[in-house]
Amino acid sequence: MKNYQHSLTIAATPAAVYAALTTTKGLRGWWTPDCEGAMEVGGTIHFRFGASHKDMRIERLEPGREVRWECTRAHIAADSIASKDEWVGTQPVFRMSDAGQGRTRLDFEHIGLVPSLECYGLCYKGWQHFMGSLQQYLEAGAGTPFGADSTPCHASTEKNAAMERSQPA
Repeated sequence: MKNYQHSLTIAATPAAVYAALTTTKGLRGWWTPDCEGAMEVGGTIHFRFGASHKDMRIERLEPGREVRWECTRAHIAADSIASKDEWVGTQPVFRMSDAGQGRTRLDFEHIGLVPSLECYGLCYKGWQHFMGSLQQYLEAGAGTPFGADSTPCHASTEKNAAMERSQPA
């Protein structure tokens, strides 16, 4: 089955995109303000989304080119999700390339996040939102991380259940 993928061109340099993916300031600006950890290969970053959480071990850091994490611990708090730890073993991978004129092409792939997972619909909507948030953060200086009014995932179990029911089969 096909892994979740998303590509976009961001009006920022590869170095700026890399910094947004490898610093707590950057990650807090577009994904969740509740994150902390060691930003080095082998280190773990702890991300919290209210009652949900993800721990990501940093697998690869290639400045301006690639950031790869592996999820080592996860809990999805949505009542509609029985398998609370489906992310464990999956790998979010961010690949950057220079698109010219101060722009970056970002190819994101979440290896292991496939349609057969129970959380796929919820996570698909979440990544769509957060990729847009990353772009806003880099281009306008402010993203819409978890906790912002429009955050579509993890905000509440009721909201999560409603979003899951709205997913096509």
